[in-house]
Amino acid sequence: MSKPAARLAALAFCGAICAYATYSVAQPAPSSSSNTRVAVLNLHRIFDETKQIMDLNQQIKQQEADFRAEAQRRKDVIETKQTELVAFRQGTTDYETRRKDLVRLNIESNVWLQTTEAELEQMKFDWTKHIYEKALEASRQVANERGYDAILQFKEYKPEMVDPNVQAMRRVIQERDVLFYRGEIDITDEVIRRMDQAYQAQPRPTNGGKMGSP
Repeated sequence: MSKPAARLAALAFCGAICAYATYSVAQPAPSSSSNTRVAVLNLHRIFDETKQIMDLNQQIKQQEADFRAEAQRRKDVIETKQTELVAFRQGTTDYETRRKDLVRLNIESNVWLQTTEAELEQMKFDWTKHIYEKALEASRQVANERGYDAILQFKEYKPEMVDPNVQAMRRVIQERDVLFYRGEIDITDEVIRRMDQAYQAQPRPTNGGKMGSP
């Protein structure tokens, strides 16, 4: 090979090397894997296992039992009045007096029934909202302390508790936002512990244990 040709070949080779080096430097470095940290929380356990929920459920059962007993008492009084009314002749003063009293009792009983049922439902709604917000607060504390960026709701998969039809099975599948997680990112036990600790630190009610709004 002549000297000019050798020089051209060397320049070409050098140019290729330089071009490759320039290309390599210009390319962005591959992105590093995400550092996002995620935890999971089983809300079903929160609403089953926290001490406040257990106490609330017991109080709700007692109030519902008291409600049913009072409803039965009012029903018995009305039925007794109806039986007594048959003994009087229609159109007489005694009959009209007792008939009006019976109408009044029926109206009062219906109003009481509807009002009490509405109050019980509102109380359940208020306490459910309250417990959920307490769970959110405790979850936020744990996330901030442990450096989690997100907390996902986890629902256990229990096919044995599902009605044997495809619609029910599909609902269960659709409701499961998390399909798999490692046990170390489950913060449910810690959230329950904190909620129980905060609840036990609260002063006890002085209204004879009767539950009201939060």
